[in-house]
Amino acid sequence: MSPALRAAALATKVGGRIVRGDPEREITRIAPLHHADEHCLSFVAHPKYLPALANSKAGVVLLESRFADAAPGGAVIVEVDNAYVAFARASQILAPKSPVPEGWHASAVVDPAAIVDPTASLGPFVVVGARARLGAGVVAHAGVHIEAGAEIGASSVLESHVVIKTGCQVGARCVLHAGAVIGADGFGFAPRTEGGKLVEHVKIAQTGIVIIEDDVEIGANVCIDRAALGVTRVGRGTKIDNLVQIGHNVDIGPLCILVAQSGVAGSSALEERVTLGAQSGVSGHLRVGAGTLVYGQSGVTEDAPPDSKLGGTPAQDAGQFFRNVVRLTKLGSLFDRVRALERKVFEGKES
Repeated sequence: MSPALRAAALATKVGGRIVRGDPEREITRIAPLHHADEHCLSFVAHPKYLPALANSKAGVVLLESRFADAAPGGAVIVEVDNAYVAFARASQILAPKSPVPEGWHASAVVDPAAIVDPTASLGPFVVVGARARLGAGVVAHAGVHIEAGAEIGASSVLESHVVIKTGCQVGARCVLHAGAVIGADGFGFAPRTEGGKLVEHVKIAQTGIVIIEDDVEIGANVCIDRAALGVTRVGRGTKIDNLVQIGHNVDIGPLCILVAQSGVAGSSALEERVTLGAQSGVSGHLRVGAGTLVYGQSGVTEDAPPDSKLGGTPAQDAGQFFRNVVRLTKLGSLFDRVRALERKVFEGKES
């Protein structure tokens, strides 16, 4: 069950103020405008939702001042600077809470040489290796494996079947969703040839670690490889979607976004605030400048300066890429026009 919350308390928690309606109105859940009732919180962050707002039965609505006049008369209006951010904060308060393991489950296996804060919670079949360290309030759900020498910072949550490999570090307040693997071997092999013919791939031992800084969220089944030498790093506040692959010795800066099925090859660096769209990729040994946006399914094959917008494969300036896409859609009609002109020219010669 979601906790009940009065409108006045909600306004305080999201940094807003009530400009209309009963501050004692009680809400219990979040709902979209067209499904909301008097016990629901909703919001508007874009003009296209104003028609839905006018007919909504939501009990409390988060609005920016520019939309206040369009709100239905029965709703409590909480004015905020940024409705989407305020909604995000409210969602954390009102969302149903997932069950958390209580204490240490009897089936958890903790090495005597591990240091686990007594406030940490360990679910069924959790394994904590020798010299591993778990900070205050860490939650490890069922089947989590934290190997020898790994460190998990305070208040971090590891969902079911997360694996933290030997020596890797996870910062404070991180969330790792089910099946994420931090610190598997990087993909490094040296080709050996005889007589000019490939005969063997010789494995390069991956002796580095992964460091995940504070406030990072990592999606389900993400793989972040340990460094061959040194560190693979994910900067503070970065958010990584499901099914992302990050190669060895990659350096990801603060506040980046990596959307589903994107990937970064070994030894590349993303500076702060880089966004990789879904199914996009960055080749190895490249640097992508701060604030760059890489559109979905694009492939970055060379260094990108700060604040670039890139599309296509090989990635190029996104404006140019989209103009080229439009031109390609017109190739069929252009071909038909040229063929028709050729026929006229040919017929003129015959006559």
